[in-house]
Order: sequence, then structure tokens, then C-alpha cells
Amino acid sequence: MGSSTKTFRDAACVVLVRGHGSALEVYWVRRSDAVPFQPGFMAFPGGKVDAADAAFEVPGVADDFERAARVCAVREALEEIGVLVAHDGAVDAAGVAAARTALLEGRATLAEVTREHGWNLAPESLTFAGRWQTPVFAPVRFDTLFFLCRLPDGQEATIIPGELASGEWVKPLEALDRYRHGQLTFAAPILWTLVAIAEGEVGLAERIAQGPTRAATPVRRVELQWGVVLHAMRTKPLPPALYTNAYLIGERDMALVDPGAGEPEHLRELWALTDHLVSEGRRVTMIVVTHHHPDHTGGVQACRQRFGARVVGHRELAPHLPLDVVVKDGDWLPLAPGLNDWTLQILETPGHSRDSISLWHAKRRALFCGDLLPGGAGSVVIDPPDGDMTAYLASLERCASLDPVTLFPAHGSPSNAAVRRIRALIRHRLEREEKVMAALAPGPAALAELLPVAYADTSRELWGWAERSLLAHLEKLERDGRAAREGDRWRAG
Repeated sequence: MGSSTKTFRDAACVVLVRGHGSALEVYWVRRSDAVPFQPGFMAFPGGKVDAADAAFEVPGVADDFERAARVCAVREALEEIGVLVAHDGAVDAAGVAAARTALLEGRATLAEVTREHGWNLAPESLTFAGRWQTPVFAPVRFDTLFFLCRLPDGQEATIIPGELASGEWVKPLEALDRYRHGQLTFAAPILWTLVAIAEGEVGLAERIAQGPTRAATPVRRVELQWGVVLHAMRTKPLPPALYTNAYLIGERDMALVDPGAGEPEHLRELWALTDHLVSEGRRVTMIVVTHHHPDHTGGVQACRQRFGARVVGHRELAPHLPLDVVVKDGDWLPLAPGLNDWTLQILETPGHSRDSISLWHAKRRALFCGDLLPGGAGSVVIDPPDGDMTAYLASLERCASLDPVTLFPAHGSPSNAAVRRIRALIRHRLEREEKVMAALAPGPAALAELLPVAYADTSRELWGWAERSLLAHLEKLERDGRAAREGDRWRAG
């Protein structure tokens, strides 16, 4: 099977099922809003491989990655949902609970609790059910082996709140129906596994294992919510990002948001995806541009010609790009409904640039936020004079007031826990502002002198961009009466 590359973190996932026929169910969990990776997403139990997993003996499994992943699957099932899988013989609930606590508190390894309780574990008995790798847009990428197993007799799955918020048994068709009505967010492996389970028990593991191949045929399709397809396009955005997320929103008419930098190879990949969606009755009817930066606009003209679609943007975008429809704050973009209403509202969200807009889907409480904030950790560059820190913070506050659930950013991974993420970024900016004030305390100083103090926690290779955000902070502080400019030097106001 081969080990994963250093680009990925090795991981394992457990597809735990019970029942038969129409009563077949799978156990899944909701990730906590506090976790950094995919907060609020539905998932199957699992996690990254630990060093101790690799030291566990697994008879008959020679591949190092697979051996460690099998052990990881057993450990994660025990830690996350209190179920001991791949074992030979009966277990008592008290022993399982004690072992779970010891693992979660870091007092013992899986090998140690196995010896203590006299369990005969058999990770080699888990049924392989596919290998998935996290897409390129995610800030953290995993190479994950999936394993199928049945709930052992006499055991029950339970959740201890922490990294996980809740868990439930669900029939796959019920889960898919909730997904199609916009009630759930989850990654492609979960979708394909649910589809495979819904098709019945015969050949189930083999169908689940085919998921990565099926998901990539004829194109790689990432639809974390029904009707929202993400296509990551390699571009040259501001560091450290490498990709710009284009979004295709809608079930019949689709809005194509930010079609990348216009590289022919990447446009061909996008068009292969849209051709695939056309075969399902979807078509691109408008191209929405969130702002003028080239990693968002380079593909617009080619897509206009390809789809015959209207190009939509803010009036400040017009000097950079020919527009068919100029929009302002509060305008609505109608898209033909399917199972869901797809009307989008325009929000003017300046700060990163004057022409920045976001799209708000009120029913799902979903925010397509362009470069307002990135997925995962980190922040965006505010580069005066186009960038404005006062306007930026006001835009963040406005979006938080809408109480969004899901963020679909132009860079990084989408996530739930949207308000938590927005508030964290506001706090980060205000904390940076106080660091700037501390740097001003000794007396007047130029940007180059302030930068190493105010951005001491930032990699030097990013200081060129950090200096632009530093200037934006200083200009805000000047407007607030807390800083003053003396030529090319700054002092506390």
C-alpha cells in the first residue's frame, strides 16, 4: 500500500455499522466548533496516527502505514466513541470505560491497556474500505485509510464532549436527504460512503473502497454542502495561500464565483467539472467576482465566452474588469430553485479591497466571503490605500452580526463555526493593534523599525506583506487619535 508522503499526515477512519437490510445504520459524529480542522462538520470516528500506533504488532500486515493505521482505527474508536473493535472475545463495559479514560488522559497506550485488560486485539481483522487524501485547499492534509466494521455485541457508542460535539446512528438515506436539503456539511469521503451503504450490504466494503475512484470520475468533485461545489485552482495569491477556491452555487442555475487566474490547464479542469454538472441539469448563468485581484479575475473572460454568462461585480470593480451587472449592498441575485431556494444577497465587505463583496445565503446561513477571511488559521493582508483596516474590522463585525454558520472562503478550507472564526480574527487584529501601540511607545519610528517589534511572531519571509498591514493598522490608529504621523515616522498620539 505504501506510506503517505510528507505532505500528508497519516490517519485512520472507522465506518461502524449495525443492523441489516433496511435497518442498516452507520455511526457518525459532529465535530466540535472549537477544533481547527473542519469545525462543525459531520464525520466518522477517526484521527491521526500516533507514534505508539506504529509500535503495535499486527500479524500479517507488512506495510508500515497500513499497520499503524489499523491500530490507529482501533484506538480512535475506543477513545472517541467508547467502542472496542477488532477484538477476540467478550469485554465488560467497565473495562472499556477505564481503558478509554486512560487513553484520553494520556496515561497509557493502546498496547498497555490491552495487556492490562487481557484483550486479544486483532487490527488485521478490520475490513479495508478505501484510502482518501484531503484536497489541496485544506490547510492540514491527511492521508486516511478507512476501515469497515460492525458494532460488537453488547457494546454501545457514546460521545464524551470535547473534540466531538455529538454522535448518532443514522440510516444512510435519511442522512443523504438531510444533506440534499442543506442541513448538513461533510467532506466527500462521508458522502461517498453514505451512498455505498445505501446501496446495500452485498459487496459493501468493496464499494466503499472504490469511493476515491468514483469521486474522481470524470472529475474531482467536492460538494461539502448539496448545491455548493468547490473547485480549488492553483493560482498566485498572497502568501501563504497557493490556491483560489472557485465555487459553483445552485442546483439548476449556477453562480460561478471567482474563476481563478486564467491558466489554460486549470480552466480546462474547471470546464470538465461544469460539463459534468451540465449532465445533471445544472448550468452556469452568472459569474460573480468578489474583488479585482488577479487570482480571482484572470479566468473571467474565458469563462464569459465559454458559458455566455453575465459577469457580476461591485461598481469599484468596473475599472479593472468589464461588468454586465453592477451590484451594490443589499441587491439580490436570483438563481432557479431546486430542492432549495438559491437566492443570494450581495454584501459590501470592503477592507481587503474597496471593491470586495461577499454573498449571503440566508436560509443556510452560509457566507461566501472571498478574501474577507481565510479558511483555517491565519489572516489576510490589508494593503493601503486599497486596503483599509477600519473598513475591514467593520466588515467582519457586520458579517458576525448575521450569525452565519458556514464560511466558504476563497483561500483555505470551508468551515462551520463561522461566528467563532470571525470573532477570533477580530480579536487577532485588535491584539495586533495593541502590539503596534507597544512598538510606538519608545518614540517616533519608521515602519522598518516598528515592524520587528509589532510582528515579532511573524516569519521574516512575510515581513514585506506584514509591513503593509502594519501601515493599515497605523492609519486606523491615526483616525482613532491614538497615533500620529511625522513625515515617514510614527509616534503614539
